[in-house]
Amino acid sequence: MPIEFIRERTFELNGLTLTAKEWGRSGSIPVIALHGWLDNAATFDRMLPFMENLHVIALDLAGHGRSSHRSVDSSYDIWIDIGEVMSVADQMGWDRFALLGHSRGAIISGLIAGTFPERISHAVLIDGYVPMPQSADNAAKQVMKAIRENRRFAASSPTFFQDFDRAIQARVNGFVPLQLDAATILANRGVAESPRGFYWASDQRLKAASYVKFSRDNLESFFTAILARVLLIQAENSAFSPDRQQSELFGWIPQMEITKMPGSHHLHLEDQAEAVAEKVQSFLK
Repeated sequence: MPIEFIRERTFELNGLTLTAKEWGRSGSIPVIALHGWLDNAATFDRMLPFMENLHVIALDLAGHGRSSHRSVDSSYDIWIDIGEVMSVADQMGWDRFALLGHSRGAIISGLIAGTFPERISHAVLIDGYVPMPQSADNAAKQVMKAIRENRRFAASSPTFFQDFDRAIQARVNGFVPLQLDAATILANRGVAESPRGFYWASDQRLKAASYVKFSRDNLESFFTAILARVLLIQAENSAFSPDRQQSELFGWIPQMEITKMPGSHHLHLEDQAEAVAEKVQSFLK
């Protein structure tokens, strides 16, 4: 029997409120689902109804969707998300669970699976890869860039639109183009209204450079520690296909299954949602 959306959830941690969509029932396979950059928990709305025997917490990661923005003295480096996702798992009482991540959420999923290998049973990575390693020689320049960009974006305002439909069109025609239906699903959760108009409510600081980027040796320590079964779904028409350097790093996870599927970067939210769901369902069984 297909799983259904059950309710909205909130989780309190580190002074933040993280919101989530809960799908399925207790007693089924536990899954935490993590969306991509500037997306939100609704990114899984089209694929999850084609799945069964799962209990899914689809999170709005900090700064996204309806979740809290981080404090002014914090940042959005992806390693911070590791502890927050594990706190959600602890509040659910899940000692062992699967991860389903798209794009940025897929990268975070891989880092979690390497940090807490004994707690992750499966990791499904949808068009997201090992993050690009950075040479230690660039660490100081990276911090300088992050300080400047975090200050700039902290002081900036979102783009305001005259109506809701124009906010949707901004995502349809955005940096990563989306089909209208897909953009609308994300907008229903991610667009807010103020006296100045409609705007995407994600924290502007998400657009800033990270303070810390891991070196190749750092990343190897994460990904060689993974014990979970791993499925990497690559979109054939993605703008984020891995380059040669990233592909070489896949050898760190010998148990990883790699499959290519038709579609764009958001294939799980567009016309291929059912096909992606079927592939993921078979893997999780």
